[in-house]
Amino acid sequence: MSDQGEKVEGVIPVSAKLALGSERLNLYFTNRRIIVAHIGKRGAGAVAGTTFFGRLSGGFEDLFKSGKESLDRRRLESSSPLDILSADKDNFPILYEEVVRVEVDETPRVVRFTILSKDEKLDFLTLMDFESVLRLLSKRLRDKLVARKFSE
Repeated sequence: MSDQGEKVEGVIPVSAKLALGSERLNLYFTNRRIIVAHIGKRGAGAVAGTTFFGRLSGGFEDLFKSGKESLDRRRLESSSPLDILSADKDNFPILYEEVVRVEVDETPRVVRFTILSKDEKLDFLTLMDFESVLRLLSKRLRDKLVARKFSE
């Protein structure tokens, strides 16, 4: 697909749980699709918060990885949709037509959301505020969006 006329309209920085650790991703919303772009992984050390050494190794991992990830993220943010897709072999698009449902849940600390497409279910967490996430998702996916606001 040519990216002529395709432009990035917004970005949601997210994390996704892996079997061991988590992965940092950016979801780029264009006028045609969502592009899932890999930023970096956090290993078991980042989530092993039960021991002193687990916390220490997670902190070191963040320290050493965050600089490179910052550079990669800034480079991607100024790129075209095709450049974003080709920046990593694991980056992939989700066409808006393929999205069946999007569920967004506000919690006290993070926003959780799930994108259910015809082929897969993707679960994400973001520190972006609930209203901003809804605004970006509803622009193209309004009819497929279910939002639940946290109330105490």
